[in-house]
Amino acid sequence: MMWDYYCDKSILITGASGFLGTAITHRQLIRKWQRNLPEADFKWLFNLESITVIDGDIMQADLGLSPQMITELQKEVNIIIHAASTINLTYSLERVFDHIVQPSESLAQLALGFTCLDRFVYVSTAFANTHLYKLSSKPQTEINEEIYPLLGEGKLLDDSLLSAQDARDQITKTGSSTEFELHDFPWPYAYGKHLAERLVLNLFIEKGWASKVLILRPSVIGPAEKYPYPGYSVPLSTPSTALATAMIASSVFSVVVPTRCSKPEIEATIDEVPVDVVVDRMVAHVAFNTTGCVHAVGGERGRLSFMDFWGAAMKLRRLPWEPRIIWSSTVDWHSPDLHPVLRLYVILGTAFLFTEEKTNNLWKMLSPDERGDMILFRNTAGKSYELISRREHIRFLIRLFAKRTIFPAWLLVYLCR
Repeated sequence: MMWDYYCDKSILITGASGFLGTAITHRQLIRKWQRNLPEADFKWLFNLESITVIDGDIMQADLGLSPQMITELQKEVNIIIHAASTINLTYSLERVFDHIVQPSESLAQLALGFTCLDRFVYVSTAFANTHLYKLSSKPQTEINEEIYPLLGEGKLLDDSLLSAQDARDQITKTGSSTEFELHDFPWPYAYGKHLAERLVLNLFIEKGWASKVLILRPSVIGPAEKYPYPGYSVPLSTPSTALATAMIASSVFSVVVPTRCSKPEIEATIDEVPVDVVVDRMVAHVAFNTTGCVHAVGGERGRLSFMDFWGAAMKLRRLPWEPRIIWSSTVDWHSPDLHPVLRLYVILGTAFLFTEEKTNNLWKMLSPDERGDMILFRNTAGKSYELISRREHIRFLIRLFAKRTIFPAWLLVYLCR
């Protein structure tokens, strides 16, 4: 059975108190045991020393932990899940390097000293390869579960990994890199994740531990379908909720959206994935020893069209007009003419197809009992997309926005039905 793999395993999770980290922790501590134990029995697990809360800092050397704690972790930990990360799309490359790239490489370097390490999971993003959009003229950009070399590199993975070290050194010295300047990423964040993937993998390859690495690439992480409970999310860590808030509360009459789709209303897509789908894909692929990159996404059958999302947002909008969408094939991602919100969500007029071959193959390997216990795909059966269940989270975000304006919070909250 799949869950048997986790018996007697010690797991270190960075970002365990965050949106994704909380869901991972819940799944490991509760669902793993609840499936086999009655409630009165599995609750005792929370009173044992099986849970250790560590107040660490990924931006410090050795996670900011004492030498004694590091020594203990090196002897005990079997699985490392690096889920701690900013998702701030406004960060410059220098800040992305400090908050994402350097901490990820440092943790990977630290992990090489863990004598009992079986798996290292790096949580990246499906949007790490969004630069591929500008290298094609097709309305839809297909991205596979692999590391794509950047322009100017060789076609071999080894070339890509070696260039990552050069890029890291350039950023350290100058704040940028040649490969970043040669590519059109929508945000430095995407490039930072691309670079971190290569640096992490390179370290494990040099150690001869490439088979221990799983790079998990979620798309836009949304509220849970089932675990820890239906609708579970953290509004400040749920990009689609923030986007919906902007659509609902914005007073603009029109907004320009870059696209090359001929019918963007139905061709442009938003790939949102429930957080528990992300967690279960990770749990399953780790247990079945999947290596390399794995997409945790809505995928071809779970993606939303732009109009699905827009329509759901407009149902909650109280302002008496609906902003007009001006689709433009001439406006660039980085144009100053874009609305401030669109500078963050510049891929709104695009269509990315993130392939899911590894999860599709894994699904075939699961027993009927295991399939019934896992949520590996977004459930789209008989359901239209809605945002009504997020009303309170949207109002919470509006209240936060109100603090930056002269308008009273109650007035702005009124904008959401």
